[in-house]
Amino acid sequence: MLEFEGRQIPNELKEIAAPKRSALLVWDMQNDQAGGAFNKDALIRSAPPLIEAAAKAGIKTIYTRQTPFLWKEEAAVWIRRGMKDQKVDHPSQLKPRRLRGSPGWNLMEPFRPRAEDMIIDKRRPTLFIGNEFETIMSNLGLTTIVMIGCTTDGGVEATVREGFNRNYFMVVVRDCVGTYTEVGHNAALKRMERFAEIVDSKELIEIWR
Repeated sequence: MLEFEGRQIPNELKEIAAPKRSALLVWDMQNDQAGGAFNKDALIRSAPPLIEAAAKAGIKTIYTRQTPFLWKEEAAVWIRRGMKDQKVDHPSQLKPRRLRGSPGWNLMEPFRPRAEDMIIDKRRPTLFIGNEFETIMSNLGLTTIVMIGCTTDGGVEATVREGFNRNYFMVVVRDCVGTYTEVGHNAALKRMERFAEIVDSKELIEIWR
């Protein structure tokens, strides 16, 4: 710890990611999201041992599921964005969004929360809009968010940037995050170096042991 103006400043990874101050955020490991990652097989190998290490260390684990509004309930700006992404001329031509309880919405094997874990269904690609996440962090006195899941260049990056701006220590586990292309994945990891500690799962597992 560094001493500064009467405060202790975590400086090394073992201090930043200490179990007493950390939450593990398992981001959108859903069938139609993580299931489409270029590194899906690597995620299935690397992430479960980290989740298990967090559980043994008593770290609060929080799973998210992206649960979008139906198009008829969505904001105009998101409808227009969807039209541009899908290259259609009218909202009526948009593909239906994933529905709660559908196969694509469900969490991918082997990512199954335990009874003591939390699950947050969210509408936006950041965890700081429209849910109780920050209340949970405050209630438990947690100041570090360790992120794994999909997508690296989507919700993971958005949450890392916003979390940093809200004074959380952000940690991204490079071998436990993924997205649709390797190029997008690597570019996002590089951008996030400004806002987060980018680490390998083996480093955290060693600390949490």
